[in-house]
Amino acid sequence: MEDWKNNQTISSQARNPRQWLAAYLRNRADLASYKSDFYCDPTCTRPGCKNQDLQVPVSIIDLLGAAMYRDQSVSATSAGNYSLGLLSNEREDWIRIVNLRLKKPCPFLENDRCSIYPVRPLPCILFPEYLVNEGTFEANAGKDHFQDFLCFQRLIPLSPERAKVMAHLKKMWKRESLISSFYLFNHGLCHIDFSNLIKELSHEAGSQREAESGGEPEPLRIIPNLVIERFFLKHIAKCQPFAGAREKINQLDNPEGQVEFLQLLQDDLLVKKLKNYGDDRALVFRYVKGKLQAKRRSISAPEYKFY
Repeated sequence: MEDWKNNQTISSQARNPRQWLAAYLRNRADLASYKSDFYCDPTCTRPGCKNQDLQVPVSIIDLLGAAMYRDQSVSATSAGNYSLGLLSNEREDWIRIVNLRLKKPCPFLENDRCSIYPVRPLPCILFPEYLVNEGTFEANAGKDHFQDFLCFQRLIPLSPERAKVMAHLKKMWKRESLISSFYLFNHGLCHIDFSNLIKELSHEAGSQREAESGGEPEPLRIIPNLVIERFFLKHIAKCQPFAGAREKINQLDNPEGQVEFLQLLQDDLLVKKLKNYGDDRALVFRYVKGKLQAKRRSISAPEYKFY
């Protein structure tokens, strides 16, 4: 199983980032199918690609790969296909992670086929085999938003060799996502605590439901993720450090910008430092009176803390 570090290190702007990226993506594509017995059902209607409620996070590597595959500039590829978004990571509180994500329905889906399949996002490669590897496949199969997924209606075999590959790909994703966040926001993973905005979010969710139901009142039991994300894009995404993400993406049109990112991706000390900022020292933002306030604090559930 080839390691990504076997690619030649980019040590200066004189090196060709396109060549390094192509080798990295070939390695990733090889791992995607290595020792895998999984296949998509031919009658699958691609609910994961179309469902607005299922977010697909992506990394800068995924963005660069799609641009190269489609022979477009990075900024043009990004503008129509990607957006900043929020991920809950299965949390049941008001904490969300800010991440680059695919727009939905997936703009790369053509005639129910992925038009960038060789360079598809790493989370798409991981799904659903990583759930088997982590022992959560059966639990996820029972969730409402996976009811239309044919892949959850059969057992998915996972050999010991394939399990090692999935663990390796998951590590690659961890590295890609951490460095992508650092490149875009000058921080590791950025979290937003919406707990002080429940009143505002409830008002927006209530207005939306009243409009959809012809003005008739409806009990508000939950605030949909789409409402939270809409609030984020309308208010919070305009604040730093998130407001600078578009400019950082535009810089990737130039070889110098790509080299900058790929050098960060290869920086083991930086990756180690970012990993050390785990849930016990997470960077958490709160939106207060039109401004973002940030501090490092624990976001671990109390029952999972050990002293």
